[in-house]
Amino acid sequence: MDTALAEQLVSDFVGAYNSGDLALLDRCLAADYRHPNPAVPDRAAFKQVVGRWRENVESLKLTVDDLVVGSDKIVVRMTFSGRQVGEVLGIPPTGKTFSIGLIDIFLVENGLLAQHWDQMDLLGLYRQLGHIDV
Repeated sequence: MDTALAEQLVSDFVGAYNSGDLALLDRCLAADYRHPNPAVPDRAAFKQVVGRWRENVESLKLTVDDLVVGSDKIVVRMTFSGRQVGEVLGIPPTGKTFSIGLIDIFLVENGLLAQHWDQMDLLGLYRQLGHIDV
């Protein structure tokens, strides 16, 4: 895969989170986009998820730390940060800031992100928001 294409796809994906411009997801996600999380079965549902994160996390920011490009996959290690002002993953608003790691793997088909797997440091998020004390 062309590195410039991978960088543009990831830029649009990250840009949707950072700017709130959900139309960027239409530019990078395939019409038949799929995610293994049953709560996010397609592109429309994913756009809603991003919208909820934007509503509930003030100063939300995704920062790309590493980008690895394969023949049909992109692996991105990112930092996800902001201040919780609404419910996040069942946690009531705390007003606390957080900064956690993410690893996303995207399958690219026909020049678009077609499938997506992600791992979020939920333990770190829960700790930083005061939801658990470990």
